[in-house]
Amino acid sequence: MSQKDIGNKIPIYKLKAGKEVEDYYNVWTVENKYDKDMVDWKYSGPQETIDLFKKHNPKKNIKILDAGCGTGLVGVELKKNGFTDIDGADFSQKMLDLVPKNIYKNLFKIDLNQKVNIQDNSYEGITCVGTFTFGHVNPP
Repeated sequence: MSQKDIGNKIPIYKLKAGKEVEDYYNVWTVENKYDKDMVDWKYSGPQETIDLFKKHNPKKNIKILDAGCGTGLVGVELKKNGFTDIDGADFSQKMLDLVPKNIYKNLFKIDLNQKVNIQDNSYEGITCVGTFTFGHVNPP
């Protein structure tokens, strides 16, 4: 990884939860810079996660929540691997606005640091990739 890549990522880890994180991600969506950065940084989290997920969840017709879905990178991988009943949730509406069509059945704007208003046992699988990091989603 080049010094440029490290320099670009450092602000993410200095953020504090709440409005500061939301504002940062909202700016990051301009001209789809977030997805471009993920390609430049060779971010493999979505693919690696779904490779592991499908090993433990061979049924393709399960209902899945992609918590912290951002622009839908994990949803795209789920769809590529035959999963079709997927909902997505994220803190940034501008990130949700960049999600490709026909990936998720439903999209929700939620703060994963707050109590989530989703009924227990609504989903048979949950993905949460790249969200449990400094200033983003805190441990319970």
